[in-house]
Amino acid sequence: MAMIHVNRGATSLGQFSEDDVREGLRMGRFVSTDLAWREGMPTWKPLSELPEFVPPSAPPALQVGATPAITPAPMPAGRTEPLAIWSLVLSLLGLFCCGFASGIPGIVCGHLALSKFQREPNLQGKGLATAGLVIGYVGIACWLIYIVFFGGLSMLKGISHSMSR
Repeated sequence: MAMIHVNRGATSLGQFSEDDVREGLRMGRFVSTDLAWREGMPTWKPLSELPEFVPPSAPPALQVGATPAITPAPMPAGRTEPLAIWSLVLSLLGLFCCGFASGIPGIVCGHLALSKFQREPNLQGKGLATAGLVIGYVGIACWLIYIVFFGGLSMLKGISHSMSR
């Protein structure tokens, strides 16, 4: 049996039998791009080009040296939950202009949407509902602070104005 010389780049890895090379490929000691030569071959070739190291029943993508094609997993074909969209829109309106009138309904829609996501996992838009809830709660807190601070100031101003008379 002829011995096979295996090189990785300019470094000789040694002389091996066919079985040793097969085992080395399987165990990761050799890679498919390592160069091989044996008596009777005109030039060095990558191991992946030698037919004795390619399993005959393997499809081309699984042969030694071939890179398997990676296909992305299909996205689920779920629909976006409308309550999640409403939650975000109403909460944004509540934050910037309508205060409690749309902030509270935005929070309610967000909680309803999240409960639907637990019952129907194929629905899309969980991030929208979560964003709607966060923005809604922040908006309500900001409006409460605004009312307490400026309402309290105007009340103190009224009290101080009535006392100064």
